[in-house]
Amino acid sequence: MIDAGHMLEYLPTYSLDLNPIEHKSAQAKCKKRALGCNTDILFALNMV
Repeated sequence: MIDAGHMLEYLPTYSLDLNPIEHKSAQAKCKKRALGCNTDILFALNMV
């Protein structure tokens, strides 16, 4: 592979910190619990 001019890059194992949607998902779950509503209502209230 290296002879063909390719470079092998090792990536870190899966990390929640590397995926920004995980942070938003955690915020949505927290709000959902606080408001006591389902996900559809939560997103309807927060859509711009």
